Amino acid sequence: MLAINSKYQEELNPAMVHEHKVADEYARVYVEKEARGRVIDSLHQEATIWMDRFALTLNGSRELP
Repeated sequence: MLAINSKYQEELNPAMVHEHKVADEYARVYVEKEARGRVIDSLHQEATIWMDRFALTLNGSRELP
């Protein structure tokens, strides 16, 4: 019985290690994706501010807001 249990543990440990590696990689990729999303949102917000600020100029007005 101990031999069977030992063999099972030998096979199970690499699978568990692999599972943890996959989970860690997924978490890392998810964090990077979220960070990129925040950067994109920030750049979009800044671009919108500039477009609103110069909307009259962009629409052909000669006056700056």
